[in-house]
Amino acid sequence: MNKYFAPCVILLGAAMAGCNPSAGNHKGASFDIVEDGAVYALANSAREFGADEDITFSDSVSLIMPSSLFGADVKPLCDSIMKLAFDTIGSSADASIDSYLESTVARLGYPYTKIEDAADAVPDGFNKVSGKVVNLSPELLVYCVTTSDYQPRSAHGMTTNFYINYSISLQRVLTFADIFDSSKIPALVAAIQTHADAIETIIGPTTISELPAGNNFKITPGGEIEFVYQPYEVASYAQGTIRVPFYPYELATFMTPFGHQYFKISDI
Repeated sequence: MNKYFAPCVILLGAAMAGCNPSAGNHKGASFDIVEDGAVYALANSAREFGADEDITFSDSVSLIMPSSLFGADVKPLCDSIMKLAFDTIGSSADASIDSYLESTVARLGYPYTKIEDAADAVPDGFNKVSGKVVNLSPELLVYCVTTSDYQPRSAHGMTTNFYINYSISLQRVLTFADIFDSSKIPALVAAIQTHADAIETIIGPTTISELPAGNNFKITPGGEIEFVYQPYEVASYAQGTIRVPFYPYELATFMTPFGHQYFKISDI
């Protein structure tokens, strides 16, 4: 796969956006599709894995990146996507992706060579980073960065989903610290466990003693606040991603004044 950047006009019609959403129209929403990847042969791996020939590994990136968003500054959002996907800010997308791909295959510990004609290859392992918009309105964009990893010959792979909540009207990422009072985190964690227990028939049994890794949460299209735990964090691998949703008013006692204001909740 070769790296390419393709424009992609997306999602809201003229009536909802108040304009004709098209690339270059500062009132619209448009995105670029960024993709890159390769398949590698891992030298000297055949004997260790009991294979007839060296095993292969696929490394790929596929992101939908915002280029315009109803006149808002997309840089804070793009920086957050790059940080979440590649743990880097300030570098070009090209450089960040190239560095990520190299480091991912290198960490396997084998000398590697790129397979030039890999269209029909069936890799023995893979790592894929993808990013997409999961919620978009004129006021809010919610973005998900998904990392899927399968180490060669492992029992199973691992997939994680982390979210960015970007206020278009405020032109800023809404962080956990913006919305929730740090002094009330223990009580908030207890509330998450209580609610998880209430929906155990849906999500299965959980043991929740901390906030999700990375304070991971998303705002759903229905306006709920959903705490998102990765596989193994609070439950068995078989239960997958654990999502514990709340209506904002149910979390009012744990919120900052900004959280009350943003979700239009009267101070308590």
